[in-house]
Amino acid sequence: MNIETQRKNIVHRILDVENTNLLSNIEKLLDEEVFTYKANGTPLTKNEYQEHISKILHASEDTENGYLTEDAKAKIKKK
Repeated sequence: MNIETQRKNIVHRILDVENTNLLSNIEKLLDEEVFTYKANGTPLTKNEYQEHISKILHASEDTENGYLTEDAKAKIKKK
């Protein structure tokens, strides 16, 4: 069975499910699926990835844990 057929079969089965606990478990399983990995190999779910990117963007906007472009250029020129 190819992946497209498998997906369609699963969707049809889920649409017939009446058990809310089972649906919650399916949702939890999908939410915990590994979406990507950090540079150090740590797996991230989609929500964790979005939070990670958001923290990076905020830190770069606030110049926390980073440098302004001018500071980085000055530091390179000193070397």
